[in-house]
Amino acid sequence: MKLMHTRLPDFYTKIEAAAKQNDPNMGFSVSGLENVKTAKLASLRVGRVEDEITEIIEDKDIKKVEVVLATENPETLYTVIIKGIEEDGTCKKIILENMMLSAPTVETHLFGVKEIIDRRANIKK
Repeated sequence: MKLMHTRLPDFYTKIEAAAKQNDPNMGFSVSGLENVKTAKLASLRVGRVEDEITEIIEDKDIKKVEVVLATENPETLYTVIIKGIEEDGTCKKIILENMMLSAPTVETHLFGVKEIIDRRANIKK
């Protein structure tokens, strides 16, 4: 299981390293997962995103890489938007990719609790 999934902090480290592999001064930002504290991502997809960032930075006009994760199906499926930004701030190239995100559900907080009072609305009606 360890080799199949990448922890969220490792994902951030890997994609930043991919962006700065040719130029350590390359601008880099990632957004979209600010509220996700813990999760795992499919390692094969993480590798694809790294490769796509490498493809973006091959263009010598690119001075910044922006990675945006936008929800398609909240808490599960995300679209990864990899942007190549030129020095003047215009976006020259974008690559879109899908990524599944495995995050713990509310049940992980309920384990071992003696009394649970559930006042959530039933949204299935």
